Amino acid sequence: MFLNRAITMACLAGGVISVLLSLIFSPFLAIVSAVFFAFTLFTWKYGYLFVPMITKATRVVEMHDGYEVPPSRDCIVKKSSDGYFVSKFLEIRFYESSMDKNNEEKKLMFESFEKAVSSLKYIVKITMMINTLDLSNHVDEIKTKRSTAETKKGRELRMSRDDAMRVDREIAYWNRLLERITQGERPVEMISFASTTAFGLTRDEALSRASRQAKELKTILSSSLGSDVSELSDLDMIKCFQWDFFSPTTQEEIKDSVF
Repeated sequence: MFLNRAITMACLAGGVISVLLSLIFSPFLAIVSAVFFAFTLFTWKYGYLFVPMITKATRVVEMHDGYEVPPSRDCIVKKSSDGYFVSKFLEIRFYESSMDKNNEEKKLMFESFEKAVSSLKYIVKITMMINTLDLSNHVDEIKTKRSTAETKKGRELRMSRDDAMRVDREIAYWNRLLERITQGERPVEMISFASTTAFGLTRDEALSRASRQAKELKTILSSSLGSDVSELSDLDMIKCFQWDFFSPTTQEEIKDSVF
C-alpha cells in the first residue's frame, strides 16, 4: 500500500545522504550516486512525461490480457475479428458543487449538462470513486493546496484568462471545503474520470475516431460542469482502465495510487 510513497521518500533520503557524503569522503562517487537517486525520483514521479517519447521511439507495445497499450500510451486498443476498438480516458477535476448554488443556479447547471450530453452521438462512461476522509490531517492538506494555488496565481503574472479562471475556481473550492469542515460536515474525496470507445475497421480509423470523441468530450464536460478535464496517458490511463474492473478497497490504496 505504501510502496509508491516509500520508494519516493527513500530516493529523496538517499539523494540527501549522498550529497552529505560528497562533502566528507569521495565527492565524485557521492555526486554520481545523488544524480542517480534524483533521476530515480524524477522517473517514479514524472515518468509519464517522457516514457511515451521513449516507447514511441522504440515502438514498444504493452499487452494487458488481450488489450494493447500502443507506443503513444494514450489509449487502450483491442483487436477483434471485425476491426479495432480504441478507448480514451479523461480525468475530471470538479471545482464547483450544486450544494453551493441556489435552486435557480442548480437548475441552470443541470440543464446545461443535459443539453451538452444530449448532443453526443456516442456512448460515454463517467466513473466516480468516493472515499470518506479522516479529518485528522485533511484540514492541513486543504490549507496547503489552497496556499499552493494562491502562490501560483500570485507568481504567474502573465497567466492566461482561462488559467486564471481555473486557479480562481480551485481556490474557491478549497475555501468552500474548509468552511464545510468547520461547520461539522464530513468531507469526502472524489476521483472522477470519463472514458469513450470508438470502433474502426482499421487501427488508424479507430484511433482517429477515439481522438475526436475525446476532444469533443473534454470540451463538453469542462464547459457544462465547470470542471477541468484533461486526457490521461501512461500509468494514469492504465490505472483508470484497471479501476473499471477492480477499484481500490482502502483509503491507503487510493492514496498510494494517486501519489
